[in-house]
Amino acid sequence: MGDTIKQEHFALLDAFLTNKEIPMREFYKTEYPKIKCYILQHGGSLDNCKDIFQEAYLACWKKLSSRKFKPENRAQIEAYLFTIAKNKWIDQTRGVARKRTISMDAKNLNLAVDESNPLEMENKDRKLSITLSAFESLGPACKELLTQFYFYKLPLKIIAEKLELEENSAKNKKYRCIQKLREIALAKEKR
Repeated sequence: MGDTIKQEHFALLDAFLTNKEIPMREFYKTEYPKIKCYILQHGGSLDNCKDIFQEAYLACWKKLSSRKFKPENRAQIEAYLFTIAKNKWIDQTRGVARKRTISMDAKNLNLAVDESNPLEMENKDRKLSITLSAFESLGPACKELLTQFYFYKLPLKIIAEKLELEENSAKNKKYRCIQKLREIALAKEKR
């Protein structure tokens, strides 16, 4: 029994380390329902389940193949994957809540700005300056991605092809870049 578990462990770990498609696909199929169940129970949709699972699976795969995560058995890989997916789902739901708050604040700000009021115009200019300064502080990959998306209005699918990424990875990267931009801008605003 112990040898069977050890062989299974090494087979799965070996599959991740050497990119063996069939065992990785089997692992993918057995783990997806667990994460799907969690996300559906916590207010997610089927699309959310697929997106989160793929992102978590890729993150798990990267950690295993880089040998930064050294599991001792299959259960640790399953738990690790589940934890990544759970944390990504929590981050995403928090991000949505923040976006709603920010969009309401921005909407209220736009309504409240009286262009004849020099103080409000100055405040608006200051925020724009902070945002542009924060953008300049981003890494080149984030600047490129955000410029392609917001300035050139390219669809994520085309941006993903240009950057040699999967579309979901580009979507995830765009989200992270926006979060980073927001963090930098908020830090600059507090100074």
